[in-house]
Amino acid sequence: MYYVIQVKTGKEQQAIEDILKNKPDDASFDVFSPYRKSLRKYKGETKEVIERCFPGYIFVETNNVRELFRQLYFTPGFQKLLGREEGTENFVPLDKDESRMIDILYSANNNRITEISNIEVKEGEMIRVLDGPLMGLETQIKKVNLHKRTVLVEFMMCGRLVTAPIGINIITNIINK
Repeated sequence: MYYVIQVKTGKEQQAIEDILKNKPDDASFDVFSPYRKSLRKYKGETKEVIERCFPGYIFVETNNVRELFRQLYFTPGFQKLLGREEGTENFVPLDKDESRMIDILYSANNNRITEISNIEVKEGEMIRVLDGPLMGLETQIKKVNLHKRTVLVEFMMCGRLVTAPIGINIITNIINK
């Protein structure tokens, strides 16, 4: 189960290291801050860059939320564990659909870095995903920015709608004039 933790922006990596350094040997945590690859043009040259997706937030995959909360108490920079049930001491993990989006976009197989998706652009900025993590997520793409080579994917997380920019590579541009 995934849990979302708010930390000081810019201190995400330090918080991850502190959690892992202080965790008991028998505790199983996968702690990460998702990144995305994108293409940027600098001085006429296209370069691949890696950027943090959710500044100020880290994710933890664990089945032992009580041990996680105990570890967070001693973590400098920890602000809060999101998803507390009102009036209780229980923390709510991301639901099945939210977890599925995290697994698709920020796969552990890719070190939690979203790869660039290859797309084909048709008239009216309708796009067709040719390959990459956006395959099958076309209906969740809410905005296409061809200049910045990104799309905004919209999905629910912690009970609210969030958008995540994902890098794209334009393979063909079919625009009728």
